[in-house]
Amino acid sequence: MSEHDLTKHTKKIYTSLKEKEKPWKHRLLDIGIEILIIVFALSLTLLLERWREHSHDRKKEKTFLTGLKRDLINDLTQEQQDSAAYEKITAGWIYFRSVGSGEKKLEGDSLGKYYNTLVNTVELIPNNSRFEALKSSGSIDVIEDDSLKAKILDLYQYHFKTLLTATSAFNYTKTNTILPWLQDHLILGKDGTNNVAELLAMPKLQNILLGAGPRSGTGEIIERYHFVMQETRDIIKMIDEQYEK
Repeated sequence: MSEHDLTKHTKKIYTSLKEKEKPWKHRLLDIGIEILIIVFALSLTLLLERWREHSHDRKKEKTFLTGLKRDLINDLTQEQQDSAAYEKITAGWIYFRSVGSGEKKLEGDSLGKYYNTLVNTVELIPNNSRFEALKSSGSIDVIEDDSLKAKILDLYQYHFKTLLTATSAFNYTKTNTILPWLQDHLILGKDGTNNVAELLAMPKLQNILLGAGPRSGTGEIIERYHFVMQETRDIIKMIDEQYEK
């Protein structure tokens, strides 16, 4: 109901009150009718406004979730690549440990295959700008499905963060310990010779290499990647189910 209509009906009520020539029953009936009109109109206006807000929220939810699905699909590709990279780091460090302990001989092909596992860093960069924008706007409740909303919040506010904490700690060891140590001690001869086998046998590097394996740093990281990948797939599936029609 517009302000003009409300004023018009209010005036009618006032006029009915002032019409002394009419019996009070007639005036009471007129007033009652005007009040009912006002109540009905206001209720209808409120109902329509709520419907518009709900419709707007559903459009906003769909736009967010369909966009989030694209973000998660891209994240999933990177998660799979990162997980495979940590599998390679694990295999490489186990191999280097065996060389350092004398169990295996350092082979040129294997050195070329695994050397970068000592110095390269691998860390997930989530596509989280869409989620952060929705959260910072205070509109996270446009997601009607509580279980889906909880999964999204857990993924971005907890699981991603714990994964990044683990990978950051592991990469810190590489960039602040292994890399500078290799720069100080690695000798590369003009004839293609090197002292990598000797370095691998040193206790400092052997101790660091213990950080790769099923029950060590890389093992924990790989488990976290697999968990995040499964959570990502679950959210994508829930979004698909919501909009399959």
